[in-house]
Amino acid sequence: MERHRQETEAAADARFVRLFEDLEAQEEGRALHERLGEFSDLVAGEAADHGLADVFAASRGERAAVTVAGVRVEGRVVRAAEGWIVLATGSGGDVIVSLEHVEEAVVSTRGHAGSGEGLSLASPLRAWCEERVVCAIAVVGAGGGVRMRVGRIAQVARDCIEVVEAEGAGGARDARGGRRLIPLSRIAHVRRAGGAA
Repeated sequence: MERHRQETEAAADARFVRLFEDLEAQEEGRALHERLGEFSDLVAGEAADHGLADVFAASRGERAAVTVAGVRVEGRVVRAAEGWIVLATGSGGDVIVSLEHVEEAVVSTRGHAGSGEGLSLASPLRAWCEERVVCAIAVVGAGGGVRMRVGRIAQVARDCIEVVEAEGAGGARDARGGRRLIPLSRIAHVRRAGGAA
């Protein structure tokens, strides 16, 4: 009988040991789950502080592709600012892309960096205006359609550009003799269409 009591006590002790081990394992699991949750929250918080421009800033010098106004543009990221990027497409020349109109992007980096350039879309357009570059300008209409305008940028204002259209593309003025002005907010992308005018 004594032996049976000892076996029963040993079995009870073993159950208590297993119970405490189980409780300890549960607590370790909860602590790990909480730490993983905090890590996930930190990652999500970090991502929430950055935007598309920051991803492109981290991609400078690397290849990227964007779909903008229904057109896929691929090239090396040359410049990245808060609202625009410049992609060097090789033989097709540079393309200025308004990030406001980007439908999707493919980049190789998962990183992000401060966009660095606080300049507006007007900045690279002013450079092309000074160079008298003939451009193909994708203009997004209010209904979502896209029209292409080909011409030289004559002036760049705070919120619009004036375009002198290339010969055979409607002339610099419409039938009423007015100037062709395009709001910067409607420009999806601009690419070089030829030499200087």
